[in-house]
Amino acid sequence: MAKAPRRVYEITPAWPFGTPVVVEVAGWNVALTASVGFEDVERWYDKPLPTEARLHSKPRKQIPELILTGARTPVVSAGMKSVLEQVAPGESEFRPFTLQWEDGTAVPGEWHLCNLLKRIDCFDYAAMGMQPPDPKEVEKTLHQKRSDPMSAEEYWLREGYINQMLGPKYVDLATIDDAQIWRPRWHPASIFVTDNLLAALKRAKIRGLQAERLGTREEPLPTLAEIREKALSRRLKPKEPSTKTEA
Repeated sequence: MAKAPRRVYEITPAWPFGTPVVVEVAGWNVALTASVGFEDVERWYDKPLPTEARLHSKPRKQIPELILTGARTPVVSAGMKSVLEQVAPGESEFRPFTLQWEDGTAVPGEWHLCNLLKRIDCFDYAAMGMQPPDPKEVEKTLHQKRSDPMSAEEYWLREGYINQMLGPKYVDLATIDDAQIWRPRWHPASIFVTDNLLAALKRAKIRGLQAERLGTREEPLPTLAEIREKALSRRLKPKEPSTKTEA
């Protein structure tokens, strides 16, 4: 039997009732999407990274163990941090982070600012029916350059804020190598994980994660026509007789 192809997912927080909570970061609401180290970011911008944030919500019993600030910076629970360190060592770095409710009381548990250190040019542009962005053309659109032409360091950092991929996303599995969690080049606001890491997060019972499968050549995404046909067949399928009996 052929081995099933590896799957890749995009993960996001799954807030109760589908309503995200606003996260107000104290101080600098940094976008940690450039996949460069904490110290490199602080040195580049000459300011310290934030250490706390407030959730615009009354205290709740449960919240996702992955929270994204308005700038798409992840804050993770101690449990999620532990899984990332075990399954994807060296692919993330962490700093202690304080979360508060809107009334100023502490959100229970241990929380960490999470910085994903890999940005991979992983999109299968042919499968998506598009051409990859041209870095030289992208650089022309960037203003207030510190060096002209840009240094490789400056370009890579600033490209980490550019999100250009729209519509269904396909990933080229050959580009991933042994990575478990990363940001995709040209849409670094997203967080991609392998099925292996997602399974580990589920085994650890990490709460509040939503995972959407990405397309691959090995396992394409269903087309809109296929989705409609499947939905129609479900509506037309005869109902099986009920096995329930009246008391």
